[in-house]
Amino acid sequence: MPDALRERLRAHGYLPPDYDGGGLVNVAATILDLCGARGPADPPPLRGIEPSLLEGVRNILAILCDGLGSDQLRRVAKAGDTPFLSSVLDRAARGDAAQLIDATTIFPSTTAAAITTIQTARTPQEHGNIAYFLWLEEFATVAQMLRWGPGAQRRGSFFDDRALDPRAFVKVPSIHKAIRDHGGRSYIVEPEIFRNEAMTRMHAAEANYVGYLLPSTMGVRIAQLLDERAEDDSPLYIYAYWAGVDTVAHWYGPRGPEHAAEVALFDRDLERALGGRQAGDTLVILTADHGHASVDPSRLVDLEADAELRALLRNPIAGEPRVVFLHTDRAAEVKAYLEHTYPGTFFLIDREEAIAAGLFGRGDPSLARRRVGEVLAMIGDDRGASVVRVDGQVVQHRGSHGGMTPDEMRIPVLLWRA
Repeated sequence: MPDALRERLRAHGYLPPDYDGGGLVNVAATILDLCGARGPADPPPLRGIEPSLLEGVRNILAILCDGLGSDQLRRVAKAGDTPFLSSVLDRAARGDAAQLIDATTIFPSTTAAAITTIQTARTPQEHGNIAYFLWLEEFATVAQMLRWGPGAQRRGSFFDDRALDPRAFVKVPSIHKAIRDHGGRSYIVEPEIFRNEAMTRMHAAEANYVGYLLPSTMGVRIAQLLDERAEDDSPLYIYAYWAGVDTVAHWYGPRGPEHAAEVALFDRDLERALGGRQAGDTLVILTADHGHASVDPSRLVDLEADAELRALLRNPIAGEPRVVFLHTDRAAEVKAYLEHTYPGTFFLIDREEAIAAGLFGRGDPSLARRRVGEVLAMIGDDRGASVVRVDGQVVQHRGSHGGMTPDEMRIPVLLWRA
């Protein structure tokens, strides 16, 4: 049965996640492995890495460019927008101390789930941050999971209440703790505004936080940390995050000039930080949390406004614009209604079928059962669905993710020595 669902997905052009050696969770496991901190319960490292890239590594620099999927990277490189990364890609093609591996992100293909995975080396089913909008029994509401606050408003976190400790809601430990426990040091280089965000407090509390105000400073901070590295044998891990590509892809689409301009800025920042460094004892891993599908905002499927559908549900709609979670005690009626009202729009999956097929990952599924609706409605064309009205409005994007098309699922893992 699990294989049957995966085959059905592939027959419709979808790309299921790979958690067994070809996915984002395995990138996190590789980092643990290089730091001497990977344990028997951790997933396997990313398969296929050229062994010479791993020899003598003292520093690991993981750069996550939010929203820069594999095909997006290839397009901007081919167009000449990324001269520095193109030079690394050329080295990878020659096997010159660099390598490009195509991997998959997690499912749903979204930042909240993916960032938690790379910070914990655990799949969404294990860590519980499964989607951007998620029903949380703990607060009896649909939450925005990056902020851990009410989904229907733009500001505020549950943890604004000082009586609530973010650590009490953490389901799995972070890789930063494992690295520290094994004698290493870890740093997070992110926008300063994220320093006290729920995700940082929950899944990166053991890391040294290095904030920046402007994106151009990300590379400055990376260079400083590498240059100031202590002369000892302890492993050093640096995680750096660039947000802008995801933002422009949402608002302007993943194929337009705005997207190309933002990736060009990212490329220049990396060149200033790393371009003059000879291949040394630092392994650089450039990856992404997901890619983007191009969507037409005029073709939005406004499920949130569908009163007949909502009447069939137990909880409000949650999930992602590309894969909607429907909590219901009347699953057959919900599926029949969607097929009749929106013919050909959704690929429908039963929650238990998705869990059995390992779409959310491995481990105890009890948390996923509470947070994922009984019916998943996935979109695979150029549309998205409304999930939650935020401050009374529906956001109409031109680039979207969360679903399982190759554009959303395929992420680059570009490795080189510096």
